[in-house]
Amino acid sequence: MAAILPVPAGAHAWTDRNGPLDLDGFAHGLFKADAVSREKAVLVRRRFVAAARQGWISPDASQADIFLVRFAAPTGAESMYKSMAHTWQTSSTPHQKTFADPADHATGSVVTTLDKLGNASVKLISVRKNLFVYIHYFTAATPDRSEAQDLLHRQLDALDK
Repeated sequence: MAAILPVPAGAHAWTDRNGPLDLDGFAHGLFKADAVSREKAVLVRRRFVAAARQGWISPDASQADIFLVRFAAPTGAESMYKSMAHTWQTSSTPHQKTFADPADHATGSVVTTLDKLGNASVKLISVRKNLFVYIHYFTAATPDRSEAQDLLHRQLDALDK
């Protein structure tokens, strides 16, 4: 999937995480271990075709993780989007705030709980035709919604070209 954003100049790729993914690689890359087999079955029903992942660590220590997931038809991408957005909106996870970005047909989630490395994050999802787009943007201590949305906009613009 050539339209995935490249690793920016000065950033360091997550070399073990980047590149094309089959069903198994994608499911293990995005979902928790106890959900992988269930999610793989759902992806097959949605007619998963392929995925790509690009992740990097920037000089400012922010980190980005992007997945593009291709389905055989737009209904697969839309189904994945609706399911994930619904999960985020109805989750009782503390320190997580969900927001809508109708201009980009996107839903986001700001996670203020710090991970084991001390990062907060913003997750964004969107759809372009038969592609599901997932962005996870990490920053030290405080989530940066503005930068995460800018990254999503750059990825969507690359897909729209």
